[in-house]
Amino acid sequence: MGLIAHQLEKAGIATTAISTAKDITESVRTPRSVFLDFPQGFTTGKTGDRNLTINIVQAALSLLDETEEETLTTLPYSWGDDDSWKDTVFQIPESGSGAADNRLERSDLPQYQTDLDMEQAKEKHAEEECLLCSGIDY
Repeated sequence: MGLIAHQLEKAGIATTAISTAKDITESVRTPRSVFLDFPQGFTTGKTGDRNLTINIVQAALSLLDETEEETLTTLPYSWGDDDSWKDTVFQIPESGSGAADNRLERSDLPQYQTDLDMEQAKEKHAEEECLLCSGIDY
Protein backbone atom coordinates (compact mmCIF):
# COMPACT_ATOMS: atom_id res chain seq x y z
CA MET A 1 0.00 0.00 0.00
CA GLY A 2 2.74 2.46 0.94
CA LEU A 3 4.72 1.92 -2.26
CA ILE A 4 1.61 2.51 -4.36
CA ALA A 5 0.76 5.62 -2.33
CA HIS A 6 4.23 7.04 -2.94
CA GLN A 7 3.89 6.54 -6.69
CA LEU A 8 0.44 8.14 -6.76
CA GLU A 9 1.77 11.09 -4.75
CA LYS A 10 4.68 11.43 -7.18
CA ALA A 11 2.10 11.62 -9.99
CA GLY A 12 0.29 14.43 -8.16
CA ILE A 13 -2.52 12.34 -6.66
CA ALA A 14 -2.91 12.81 -2.91
CA THR A 15 -3.39 9.64 -0.87
CA THR A 16 -4.47 8.62 2.59
CA ALA A 17 -4.57 5.22 4.27
CA ILE A 18 -6.14 3.44 7.22
CA SER A 19 -3.84 1.07 9.09
CA THR A 20 -4.03 -1.52 11.83
CA ALA A 21 -0.34 -2.37 11.43
CA LYS A 22 1.56 0.60 12.80
CA ASP A 23 5.04 -0.90 12.41
CA ILE A 24 4.48 -1.63 8.72
CA THR A 25 2.95 1.79 8.06
CA GLU A 26 5.90 3.48 9.78
CA SER A 27 8.34 1.32 7.84
CA VAL A 28 6.95 2.15 4.38
CA ARG A 29 6.33 5.76 5.43
CA THR A 30 2.89 6.03 3.88
CA PRO A 31 2.35 9.74 3.09
CA ARG A 32 -0.83 10.26 5.14
CA SER A 33 -2.28 7.58 7.42
CA VAL A 34 -4.51 7.03 10.38
CA PHE A 35 -3.79 4.16 12.76
CA LEU A 36 -6.24 2.10 14.80
CA ASP A 37 -5.19 -0.43 17.41
CA PHE A 38 -7.70 -2.95 16.06
CA PRO A 39 -7.28 -6.57 14.96
CA GLN A 40 -6.05 -7.12 11.41
CA GLY A 41 -8.98 -7.33 9.00
CA PHE A 42 -11.10 -4.83 10.92
CA THR A 43 -9.52 -1.68 9.51
CA THR A 44 -12.73 0.36 9.62
CA GLY A 45 -14.07 -1.03 12.88
CA LYS A 46 -16.43 -3.70 14.10
CA THR A 47 -18.86 -5.27 11.67
CA GLY A 48 -22.17 -3.44 11.77
CA ASP A 49 -20.88 -0.34 13.58
CA ARG A 50 -21.78 2.09 10.80
CA ASN A 51 -21.05 5.26 12.80
CA LEU A 52 -17.57 4.08 13.73
CA THR A 53 -16.82 3.19 10.12
CA ILE A 54 -17.97 6.62 8.93
CA ASN A 55 -15.88 8.37 11.62
CA ILE A 56 -12.75 6.39 10.71
CA VAL A 57 -13.11 7.01 6.97
CA GLN A 58 -13.84 10.71 7.55
CA ALA A 59 -10.73 11.02 9.75
CA ALA A 60 -8.59 9.42 7.06
CA LEU A 61 -10.03 11.61 4.31
CA SER A 62 -9.64 14.77 6.42
CA LEU A 63 -5.85 14.31 6.27
CA LEU A 64 -6.05 15.21 2.57
CA ASP A 65 -7.18 18.73 3.52
CA GLU A 66 -5.13 19.06 6.70
CA THR A 67 -1.60 18.23 5.63
CA GLU A 68 0.78 17.66 2.76
CA GLU A 69 3.42 16.34 5.15
CA GLU A 70 4.02 12.69 5.99
CA THR A 71 1.83 11.96 8.99
CA LEU A 72 0.58 8.98 10.98
CA THR A 73 -2.29 9.92 13.27
CA THR A 74 -3.49 7.52 15.96
CA LEU A 75 -7.27 7.65 16.16
CA PRO A 76 -8.91 7.65 19.63
CA TYR A 77 -11.12 4.60 19.07
CA SER A 78 -10.60 1.36 20.97
CA TRP A 79 -11.58 -2.19 20.10
CA GLY A 80 -12.68 -3.11 23.61
CA ASP A 81 -12.88 -1.81 27.15
CA ASP A 82 -9.32 -3.03 27.69
CA ASP A 83 -6.57 -4.79 25.74
CA SER A 84 -7.66 -8.33 26.64
CA TRP A 85 -8.71 -8.93 23.00
CA LYS A 86 -5.00 -9.00 22.14
CA ASP A 87 -4.51 -12.12 24.28
CA THR A 88 -6.28 -14.24 21.68
CA VAL A 89 -5.35 -12.31 18.53
CA PHE A 90 -1.62 -12.22 19.20
CA GLN A 91 -1.31 -15.57 20.95
CA ILE A 92 2.16 -17.10 20.92
CA PRO A 93 1.94 -20.79 20.01
CA GLU A 94 2.71 -23.19 22.84
CA SER A 95 5.94 -25.10 22.51
CA GLY A 96 5.40 -28.44 20.86
CA SER A 97 2.37 -27.18 18.92
CA GLY A 98 4.29 -27.38 15.65
CA ALA A 99 3.63 -23.70 14.94
CA ALA A 100 6.61 -21.44 14.47
CA ASP A 101 7.29 -17.84 13.60
CA ASN A 102 9.86 -18.09 10.85
CA ARG A 103 9.54 -14.57 9.46
CA LEU A 104 12.70 -12.64 8.67
CA GLU A 105 13.62 -9.63 10.76
CA ARG A 106 12.45 -6.33 9.25
CA SER A 107 14.99 -4.62 7.05
CA ASP A 108 15.23 -1.33 5.16
CA LEU A 109 16.61 -3.29 2.20
CA PRO A 110 14.34 -4.85 -0.43
CA GLN A 111 13.87 -8.60 0.04
CA TYR A 112 13.17 -11.16 -2.67
CA GLN A 113 11.81 -14.69 -2.93
CA THR A 114 14.74 -15.84 -5.08
CA ASP A 115 18.00 -14.55 -6.54
CA LEU A 116 16.31 -14.49 -9.95
CA ASP A 117 13.61 -12.16 -8.55
CA MET A 118 16.33 -9.84 -7.27
CA GLU A 119 18.15 -9.78 -10.61
CA GLN A 120 14.95 -9.11 -12.55
CA ALA A 121 13.97 -6.30 -10.17
CA LYS A 122 17.38 -4.67 -10.54
CA GLU A 123 17.15 -4.98 -14.32
CA LYS A 124 13.69 -3.42 -14.47
CA HIS A 125 14.79 -0.69 -12.08
CA ALA A 126 17.80 0.16 -14.22
CA GLU A 127 15.55 0.40 -17.28
CA GLU A 128 12.99 2.41 -15.26
CA GLU A 129 10.22 0.05 -16.42
CA CYS A 130 8.80 -0.60 -12.97
CA LEU A 131 6.87 2.45 -11.81
CA LEU A 132 6.26 0.96 -8.36
CA CYS A 133 9.98 0.47 -7.73
CA SER A 134 11.00 3.88 -9.02
CA GLY A 135 13.17 5.60 -6.46
CA ILE A 136 14.14 2.48 -4.52
CA ASP A 137 17.89 2.16 -4.14
CA TYR A 138 19.11 -1.36 -4.65
